[in-house]
Amino acid sequence: MSTALAQRHVWSVLVVVGRTTGVLLIALVLPVLGGCAPGARTAGSSPSVDSLRAEAAALRARLHRLQDSLDFYEDVESGQYARDRRVLRDRLNRFAFDVRVLRAGGHTVRVFPVDGLFKPATATLTETGRERLRAVTAHLSSAYPHRTVRVEGHASNTPLSAGMQKRFASNWELSAARATAVVRHLAAASVLAPHQFVAVARGATDPIASNDTARGRRRNRRVRIAVLPPSPPSSRPFETAW
Repeated sequence: MSTALAQRHVWSVLVVVGRTTGVLLIALVLPVLGGCAPGARTAGSSPSVDSLRAEAAALRARLHRLQDSLDFYEDVESGQYARDRRVLRDRLNRFAFDVRVLRAGGHTVRVFPVDGLFKPATATLTETGRERLRAVTAHLSSAYPHRTVRVEGHASNTPLSAGMQKRFASNWELSAARATAVVRHLAAASVLAPHQFVAVARGATDPIASNDTARGRRRNRRVRIAVLPPSPPSSRPFETAW
């Protein structure tokens, strides 16, 4: 091996700067050339070019690990590590809150008893009901113009009369018809796009009061309007994200 060729492959200088201690550490790697004189070939004990390259690669990898460690300790001393942890903790807390809200069906905007929105035993909005929804429409348009709005229809467990069963097979269909009637009105009167609304029929499955009393049954017959948390970028739709 010539001296010039040997020098190209055996010299490696690694410099590690310890910024936290102010100490300059220099590691100088000088493999023994074992008699590489001009015009002479390497002896059997001399390292090969491949072994020197492998050793240099290992030293570079070690340098990177040391640099990462120094960066970490510097972040700890400067307070950056604590700030990063605090930001991450805040993000996790916000995500956990959004998950709880989403599982609860969103943040409640208003809950209306059906008697205050619809004609008796129907899914037809009264003029008073339209007036009450007008305030909700304005609020949704100003406060939640980019959110998904969830409208839930709820019913008591009272069986439908024979006359009502000609239009609605059960409380499921009745609650669905009332939810969609509210959705149609909100979508037509607000700046939100139709795809931002979701109608949900709960029937008698989610009571908030006892169905053993007339007062409790009136409370259970209701329409709930809620907004869902903002959707993260590139996320799946809320209804399929679970």
